[in-house]
Amino acid sequence: MTKNSYLKIIILTVIFGLGAGIVGQLFVNAYLLTPEVFVGAPESKINKKITQSEENQKIIEAHDAVAPAVLEIYPQKINLPTGSLGQIYLPGDRAALGVSLTSDGWLVSFGRALADSKNHYVVITADRQIFLPKQIIFDEATEVVFIKIEAQNLPIPKLGAYENLSLGEKIIFPFGKQSLAASEIKDLNYEKSNEIKDLFRSSEKFSKSLLFTDKLAANEIGVPTVNYESEVIGIVSDPEGRAIPTDFWRPAFLEILKNNKISRTYLGLRYLDLAETFGLAETISQGKSSGALLWSDLTLQIQSVAKNSPAAKTGLKNGDIIIKINSEEITAKNDLAEIIQDYNPGDEINVTFLRNGKEETAKVVLGEKL
Repeated sequence: MTKNSYLKIIILTVIFGLGAGIVGQLFVNAYLLTPEVFVGAPESKINKKITQSEENQKIIEAHDAVAPAVLEIYPQKINLPTGSLGQIYLPGDRAALGVSLTSDGWLVSFGRALADSKNHYVVITADRQIFLPKQIIFDEATEVVFIKIEAQNLPIPKLGAYENLSLGEKIIFPFGKQSLAASEIKDLNYEKSNEIKDLFRSSEKFSKSLLFTDKLAANEIGVPTVNYESEVIGIVSDPEGRAIPTDFWRPAFLEILKNNKISRTYLGLRYLDLAETFGLAETISQGKSSGALLWSDLTLQIQSVAKNSPAAKTGLKNGDIIIKINSEEITAKNDLAEIIQDYNPGDEINVTFLRNGKEETAKVVLGEKL
């Protein structure tokens, strides 16, 4: 055999060997490895799948922790014949949702209508038991309503804190055992300001709320908003996706448990938050960009200082700008009403204010508003 023949044989052997290896690898790829390995999925896609799986798990856990505590509120079916199908409560008839706060039947929802004695409602638990309210207490400062039913062993969710919330944080609305919606926090200090009258605040009413990216149905008002730690951080107050933070109504509920009533601290002022009011003449704003401007408007029937109120007795008057309560300054993040409601009726506070550009201080004994 010639030298050239040996060379041809070696070349053919290498070619057939490579071919066999390639075919074998294709066979393994096609039949023995998973599709993701065969395609060679990028690491970013794998990480994304893992992240999505972890987030879905958090959503499921948060829903399962709170959904059993969600209750439905319906207009009561009255004077219907026994056995009538008209006694059936349909989802479309629902007035609101709520969430239990104690195992023995206290729950929280939202809306003045629920506290109106002319209206009659029933509460339906997650296990489909129907209860008539035994007691209803309305909180003027937040417009949340606390309802007592004669239930036992209701689930109790954890309550979260406003200070731990962050912009863009993801939350869920657990509507029931098999229903939820997801959203994000769009604004931590939302204040409605579509009209001039919206700008006026009250020292007895919280004006700020949480705002979410998604809207809800009207009969979903009262549903709890829940973070991924399975904590209730608020109660939905508006189909536009607003909620009253838990911190605003938790103290009122604790007082109900202690004294069976709500008493809010009373100062008696209506004001404009200068941090949220733009374009005022400097003669009115006194050069301040923050503070509570006491201002009356006859057209809107708004009186800055209520007659016989603690504020009136102290001598506060229209045009004054309150800049500090004790050592706390009034800022865009620290509203006058929120500061006042941290005190108790009967407490004496120092009110620092501007009058005609001059800083003054007055002592005020806070009253009680039932």
